[in-house]
Amino acid sequence: MKKLFLVLMGITIAFGSMNAQSPKSMYKKAKKLLSNYYFNTKDNANDLFEASEFINKALKDETLATDRKVWIEKAKIFNAITNADVNSKILNPKYQLKNPNAAIEAFEALKKAMELSEKKRHKKAVLKLLKETENSLNNIAAYQFQDKKYDLAFENFVRTCKAYHMFKENDKEKDSRLADPAVRKEQKLYTGYAAYYGGKKDKAEHFFAELVESGTDQPFVYEALFNINLEKGNKEQALKYLNEGRKQFGDDTGLLYAEINYYIKEGKLNELTDKLKKAIELDSNNVTVYTTLGSVYDQLHTKAFEDGDEAKTKEYFDLALKYFTKATEKDPDNFDAIYSIGALYYNSAANYTKEINKYANDFSAEGTKKYDALKADMLAEFDRALPYFEKAYSKNDSDLGVLQALSEIYARKDMLVKAKEYREKLNAAKAAQNEKAPQNK
Repeated sequence: MKKLFLVLMGITIAFGSMNAQSPKSMYKKAKKLLSNYYFNTKDNANDLFEASEFINKALKDETLATDRKVWIEKAKIFNAITNADVNSKILNPKYQLKNPNAAIEAFEALKKAMELSEKKRHKKAVLKLLKETENSLNNIAAYQFQDKKYDLAFENFVRTCKAYHMFKENDKEKDSRLADPAVRKEQKLYTGYAAYYGGKKDKAEHFFAELVESGTDQPFVYEALFNINLEKGNKEQALKYLNEGRKQFGDDTGLLYAEINYYIKEGKLNELTDKLKKAIELDSNNVTVYTTLGSVYDQLHTKAFEDGDEAKTKEYFDLALKYFTKATEKDPDNFDAIYSIGALYYNSAANYTKEINKYANDFSAEGTKKYDALKADMLAEFDRALPYFEKAYSKNDSDLGVLQALSEIYARKDMLVKAKEYREKLNAAKAAQNEKAPQNK
């Protein structure tokens, strides 16, 4: 116990010695440690991190915090930390960055140093270091982007753009890696991407809007601006970006699907059919497009029936069946397509109900004949629906829609044992879903 006490005392004294030093001596110590690291980067790696601790402590002093030289020293230290991290990543692609914010620290230090620099030669010294920092920011951002750490990628990417403006404001634009307009445009694109996927859509909007203004060959920029403005409730602006994007990139599936989803939500079914057919042309193996087009025609079929338009009712029914069937041809086991065909026949059968009810109390010979004919037609539609629902059941035996349909079809066919069997399965499935649902406290 006594020895342990002595060891702890030693640690306390070691930390106490750092705290006891003056801010100025800590600044000098940081400079010395950085020199040691440069002298032997392999053996003195720890000196680099110790230097970062000393410089940060030194900068807590109000006087040193107004000295540009101290901020420049901090930038040098954190540039070195970033370079060490990047070099390790180059040698070993599986290496995980340990100091992803070091380049940001270096940039912020140089930004502060520039604010404190009055003489031209002092600003020149800042810009010289900024070239290294700008590259470091870009490297770290690229690695973070590859790892899908978009929020961290954005914080580094956005500072490369700020670094460019620092060069430009000091008449040194040519020294920036973003001096080339093509490179600068690409940087804005990736900065916008990182912001969009990193949960900073307001920032993404800024960069993407700039790209639209200057001209871009990236259809996603328009898609993102459409989504951003739609989420904000700026429907008019959203549609403006969507229409501009569709006009420029008529074959882009991302923009096309964005447009399709918008019209589906708006319930504009008639506008959808041509767009979905275009989507099939562009993406012929996408089963979802076929089922979606089938669903649109199914909804139009229902509407036509309600309007009493027999010709359109049949036309839309046949088209819905056509595209649902094409979906099963692409993927014979696709649950949605199989279920949709069953539902199409089921809903068609249900459409007979109103007509049948008209003759339910008509016991005349003509009324009875009409009633029996309509009922036979209805049961025939249920018979067509049945094998599709049974197949859908084999793919998903807990789907509520399937179980509901099977229980009702068997009941209509007076197969009451089977109807009861599926009704019990339906109730069990509902109970299981209720158990899984989160409970309000």
